[in-house]
Amino acid sequence: MKNVLLRNKRVLSVAFIIYVIGIIMGTFFSDVLPVERQEPNVGRTIFDYFIHNVLADVFISFTIFTFGIFTAALLLVNGFLVGVSIMHSLQHGNDLIYIVTALVPHGIFEIPAMIIAGSIGFKLIDAVIAKIRGESNSVFLKDIFTFFFLMIILTFIAAGVEAKITPYLMPNFHEEV
Repeated sequence: MKNVLLRNKRVLSVAFIIYVIGIIMGTFFSDVLPVERQEPNVGRTIFDYFIHNVLADVFISFTIFTFGIFTAALLLVNGFLVGVSIMHSLQHGNDLIYIVTALVPHGIFEIPAMIIAGSIGFKLIDAVIAKIRGESNSVFLKDIFTFFFLMIILTFIAAGVEAKITPYLMPNFHEEV
């Protein structure tokens, strides 16, 4: 696994940077989306969360055929929505502890899964660049399948945490509105 990560540090870094830029943009431009109070996702199952998130990840992965153009856009938008969510939660009077408790337990799995999905989306353009540089691409498909498997596992863990652990933690905090 370590070799796969090292071999793909370019695509992982690019995906991570674009996602973080999206979060930062979302915090600065959160006023472009209306602030709507959302009810907690009570009653959603692990399967519900998994399907929702894995479809987003798979969609991002399949943007590989756009040579990273749509990959970058989708990562930016997803990061932007995280930033907007954080700012809207603050505008509703929630403190940082509330936000961290709501996002971090499942986000430590869900966000890396999305970054890995973005890395898959950048693999084709990375392969073209490597070919131009004369670098070997013999593990191209192996890396994609490894990333895809890791993305699925992380997304499933995130779904389990979001469905079973986050609802247990959240009643300990009072949401101000």
